[in-house]
Amino acid sequence: MGREAAGPDPGCLPTTTSSAIAGGALTLDMRKRNRKPSRRGGDRGLGEEMTGDVIRLQSRHAVVDLSDGQRIRCTLRKTLFRDLGQFTKPVAVGDRVTVTVFGPRDAVVESVMPRHGWLARRQAETGLEQIIVANVDQVLITVALEEPAFRPRIIDRILVASERGGFGAVIAFTKTDLVQDRGFYEDYATLYRELGYPTLFISAVSGEGIDELGEVLRGKTTVLTGQSGVGKSSILNVLQPGLELRAQTVSPKWGKGKHTTSSTSFIPLEIGGYVADTPGVRSWGIAGLEPSDVAIFFKDLSPFVDDCKYNECTHDHEPECAVKDAVAEGHIDPRRYESYLRIIFGMEDEEDATS
Repeated sequence: MGREAAGPDPGCLPTTTSSAIAGGALTLDMRKRNRKPSRRGGDRGLGEEMTGDVIRLQSRHAVVDLSDGQRIRCTLRKTLFRDLGQFTKPVAVGDRVTVTVFGPRDAVVESVMPRHGWLARRQAETGLEQIIVANVDQVLITVALEEPAFRPRIIDRILVASERGGFGAVIAFTKTDLVQDRGFYEDYATLYRELGYPTLFISAVSGEGIDELGEVLRGKTTVLTGQSGVGKSSILNVLQPGLELRAQTVSPKWGKGKHTTSSTSFIPLEIGGYVADTPGVRSWGIAGLEPSDVAIFFKDLSPFVDDCKYNECTHDHEPECAVKDAVAEGHIDPRRYESYLRIIFGMEDEEDATS
């Protein structure tokens, strides 16, 4: 709601002596009267401080669900951008924030409350940490069996990010209707289940696994992520008819999907809970970790890390490495170990994860 600027009442203008005018001097009281209103108050008034959750970001604005049930578009306070540290932006979808509300369409995000975890990847251009979403309960990693081609190594990269963020993870194998023989994919599903990650086989065409997916999502806040074109939007449309999210077929030329979700946003579920729908990814760089720390976030490697001879062991070439011994003895799956090596020797990107 727009406001008209209130002009000064001529009858209330301060009087000045001719000598003051000639000397170009104004009293302190006159300076205060002539000063422009502060953006922090002024004709806005003091505003009302409230808390809320960021459900969507738009450049330097955030859409916030306030604690009283209102939804409002807020400007981000400029001071939030002064010290970003290792992050690309000061505010992420899912953040709990304090907001000063001046009116129905006039509010400012003042600060971000401490996060209890976040899912992030490395921004290729800057090397900084790009937070995808904060303060969720779990990550649903979607990977297609076909169209686009199955890429198990991106699963491992997102699992590292979810372990570091403190979230549980569920792996959904999508587009099952395109594959007759699932033996190869079932083998991978067994591998992840034995590590403690629940797995689902889902088809938006046949409806397979949709009920099971609903039970996984019910009552929780879940971030949905994966490659472009794996069918995230199609799955949500089947799970909750009426969403009408735009789905995109995979490019026959490149074998990759196109982005249909342009920014992360929260979708309320009729069964209870929320899904943070994220743009599809073609790469996932590891953020915020040194190569020697990555193994800690591999569930199958971490039990052996402390038994290595060297504290900074990379588990590649060092002698007396307990992780390498565990691989040789069959305690660690060679596919996971190879995935780990690809991560530490190519942490800046994920384009090698094509097999």
